[in-house]
Amino acid sequence: MKRRTFLKTTSLAAAALATPGLARAAGSKALRIGTITPGSHFWTQTMDRVGKAMAEKSGGAFEAQIFPSGQLGNEATMIQQLQAGGLDMGFLTVAEFSNRLDDMAALFTPYLVPDVAKASKLLTGPTATGMLDQYKTLGMKGLGFGLGGMRHLISRDPGLTSADLAGRKYRITPFAPLRDFYELMDVAPTPVPLPGLFDALANGQVDGADIDLELAWKLKLYDQAPNLTITSQMMFPVVAVVSGKYWAALDGAEKEMLSQTVSEQIDWLFAQYIEFEPKWLNDLKGTGMNVSGAEPGFFGDTIPEWNAIWEPKAPSISALRAEAEALA
Repeated sequence: MKRRTFLKTTSLAAAALATPGLARAAGSKALRIGTITPGSHFWTQTMDRVGKAMAEKSGGAFEAQIFPSGQLGNEATMIQQLQAGGLDMGFLTVAEFSNRLDDMAALFTPYLVPDVAKASKLLTGPTATGMLDQYKTLGMKGLGFGLGGMRHLISRDPGLTSADLAGRKYRITPFAPLRDFYELMDVAPTPVPLPGLFDALANGQVDGADIDLELAWKLKLYDQAPNLTITSQMMFPVVAVVSGKYWAALDGAEKEMLSQTVSEQIDWLFAQYIEFEPKWLNDLKGTGMNVSGAEPGFFGDTIPEWNAIWEPKAPSISALRAEAEALA
């Protein structure tokens, strides 16, 4: 996106937040939702579905406006908008919140769950549900955790063990738990905006990426990074949060309607990843990628060293582990 176009889009989005006439129709209650993902992404589609369902259930009393693709700024900016009451709702990465709430790192514990089906159960279980209460300390109401698939490794050059990755530069989402994970492998974690990842791989700015199958396929990263190691070492959760000011202004029935609607649409989101992850993997194999599997041993001492750092900081790790082990 050209800078002029981006500035124009951002300015229009900001005006929609600041100007009541743009933010809501007469007699309706606005529900302004921000996310960093584009319209084609399942996260944005989930919020579209929330908006439509709220309008239908309320007989038009709620009118949602979705601001995808970071139109309102990055996630840190949207968190500030939520805290100030300028944005009503966000569907944001737990990764960004882990920079503010150490216990959210528990949801990135290596090899906590093996796949998206188990991840969906854990993220709706009692421990994760209880963790939503922590968002009150940030001036928000946590409504539910969703998912963005499992994490894997793509690279320009193959690697049989984590030792082969030492000295390489890998694109990561910049948050402390993941940064520690890669630094423990002597990999240089390198933040690159997702729209620029294809070019960063092409020109050697990075040697690989920590990625999910959806983005590896949709961004055509296989053209520049033909090696895919299926590690599933972490899940990548997203959280639906509502501004505390917005939540306080809703009556009891409205709160129940919004909570139930978000829960229903997050269930839809889980179903998409359970269905599509195998399809994306087959599609990636069809490109001729060198696809290999890896067990936890691939990471050597990285996992116990990560645990030693984060178990004292994220007390929910032990409860999540116990719950994960009990999943059918």
